[in-house]
Formats: sequence, C-alpha cells, structure tokens
Amino acid sequence: MKDVNALIEELRALISTSEFSAEERFQTAVNRIAAFLADAFGGEKAEVAILWNRGDALSFLWPDFLADAKELSIKSKLPIAANIFRNGRSFLDNQLMEREHMVEYEFVKEADGESRRIWKMIGAVITVDGERLGVVQISRKRSAYSEPGPDFMPAELDLLEKLTARLGPFLKAVIPF
Repeated sequence: MKDVNALIEELRALISTSEFSAEERFQTAVNRIAAFLADAFGGEKAEVAILWNRGDALSFLWPDFLADAKELSIKSKLPIAANIFRNGRSFLDNQLMEREHMVEYEFVKEADGESRRIWKMIGAVITVDGERLGVVQISRKRSAYSEPGPDFMPAELDLLEKLTARLGPFLKAVIPF
C-alpha cells in the first residue's frame, strides 16, 4: 500500500495544479491510475478497464481505445460491469470464457492492432461517500497461442476493493463531465 500512497500524493498535486487543463488532468490521472493497477496485478494497461456512471449507462474512461465506444446500459444483464455496478458486489471469475458475457468490446483493436479475448477477470465498484460512481475491472487477456496468466485469487480481489476505495475520490475529482 506504500506505492498507492505515492500515487495519491501525485494525484493530489495534479488535481490542485492550474498548469494543465481539466482534460489534461483527467487524461494524466486516468493513465497513471491504469498503469498503477496494471502493475499491481501483474498485467498490462490494456487489461485495466475503468467505467463511469453517466445517467443510466456506464462509459469507458479507460482503456483509451474504448473511450469512444458505445455505453453499457446499467439495466442490461449481460455486461459484467453493469452487474457489478447495479448490485454493488465485487466479481472474480477465472473461467470467464465459459460464462455468457458481452464480448463485443473484446474484438476492438488495441493500440498494437491486435484484439484479445478476456479469459479471467476481477472487478469492483467505485464508491465515494456512499454513492456508486463506476467500476474497475482487471482482466487476463489471451491472444492465440499464448497463456492468459495466473488465476486471480480472493486476496487480489480484496486488494482491488481497497485500491478502488482509495483511488475513487481522485477519479471523481478529475472527471470532466
């Protein structure tokens, strides 16, 4: 948790500066948070998803290549993020490929031009002052002929919940909408 304290200090300084526009502060903060989470869970930034509530839908803040994607209806039963947001319960599944879930976003080309399927996932709701604001998901993706990485453990889900609770207020502070 020592590393998260350094990130929080960096985010505090970023939020309070007038050197950058609101959009620049938002982009920098989300990028730093995604990099931190990817590192904390031994993955890549493209395996981190941050979604934010916009009325009756969730929109992607990260990964940046999904920021312009169609929003997910909070009422929809198929998107895992919508279920996490709606019921407020965290999620862990190491056999996601065998579960019915929304795969539409898995076929969007990533920065390297490749699309990879999600095999494993953990997710937690972002709550600030008792209000559900969004969802953070960490996945293990796999492309053809590669391994999807180690299983997520309950302790990692617990860590994601704690990190989400600590970082949520800083995300809220930089959201430009």
